[in-house]
Amino acid sequence: VIAAAVSMYERAGEGMPARPPKTRPAPIAWTPALPDLDPPEPSSAVPTLVRAGEQEIEERVRAYAGELAKMWTRHPEELVDVVAHAATKAGGSQPVSLLLAIAHAETNGNILTVSEAGAVGLAQATPVAIQQEAVPGKLFVTNDYLVGARAYITKKPLGDADTIASIVLLHDTPKTRARAKRLLKSAMALRREGLDELDLLAPFAPDVFFTRIEAADRHNRAILGRLERLLAKGSRAEIRGFRNEVRREYRALKAMQVASWKQYQRDLAARRDAMLERQFGRDADFVRREMTYEAAEYLGEHLDVRFSAKRMAEFLVSHLERKVTEARKLASSEREIESMTAALYNGGSHNVKRMLAGLIGSLPETQKYMKKVPATRRRLDAVAGSAFGGR
Repeated sequence: VIAAAVSMYERAGEGMPARPPKTRPAPIAWTPALPDLDPPEPSSAVPTLVRAGEQEIEERVRAYAGELAKMWTRHPEELVDVVAHAATKAGGSQPVSLLLAIAHAETNGNILTVSEAGAVGLAQATPVAIQQEAVPGKLFVTNDYLVGARAYITKKPLGDADTIASIVLLHDTPKTRARAKRLLKSAMALRREGLDELDLLAPFAPDVFFTRIEAADRHNRAILGRLERLLAKGSRAEIRGFRNEVRREYRALKAMQVASWKQYQRDLAARRDAMLERQFGRDADFVRREMTYEAAEYLGEHLDVRFSAKRMAEFLVSHLERKVTEARKLASSEREIESMTAALYNGGSHNVKRMLAGLIGSLPETQKYMKKVPATRRRLDAVAGSAFGGR
């Protein structure tokens, strides 16, 4: 099974990384419930900048910038200005404080950052997310990014199979087998989650990219079908052998993902810095630090639209609306929508849905994000409200 899956990549010249980064597998946790969070105050009670008067807008902008400066945010005035302008222009329903809370959580104002997952800019957007919002402009997409994106999505059903089999191996009883069967139904329902996002990479990907996705999808379906049979009548030894096989395959794909995206990060950062030094005649570190917003618009036009602060503030407004719509379908109450929106922005629907189903015991970074974003939004609103009320 493993040889067949790995050869799927090797036959097309995308062999496994020669020296994948050493990773320590995270311990498997079995806590399916969402974290116990203090419910945030509904953000709908906070006026958007569109509904506020000009004087209130100015006071809120100054208050937001002042508070963000206390939160170790680089260039807070510019960040607030560009986000507030995008919110006013779009006339969206989300308060600017929530948009700023997301932007702060993503980069702390380091808007020219390239992440290890291939995310870029003020909103840490991926090429897939840019395509979702139909943002026009250049995108820097290489084969390394494509390989990493495919491995990232297609490995998830294998992780589900590992999780389910491990539950039975931990304590094999009729009760745990029944639980494993329930989780398997969720895994089958979520098997293709995220594959439609890969379709958005069609402008940059060769036909073989999608051929391999289809092959991986068939393989994952066969893996889950095999697990279903083992849960019905397989021995503990057979389940252990199965678990070890899918775990090795999962880790191989994870190593491919990490190595490919790391190379993409290095390539894009190197191209960014070379262009900055050529255009501005200064060291790239100096330009990124002292000429951030000027550099952002230059890079956004000539290298990748995700570097543009203006375009990414507009993207943030529209993408957050998309996440709010998704959150309304997943949140158990109105009071959870904001934290669920933050979770979806950070973790993606494929991960959040698995966490809700119990297939992922915990998402530490996403769960932290679920608390941080509403807390930052409340902090910004409190300061802005005090400034406006004290006129």
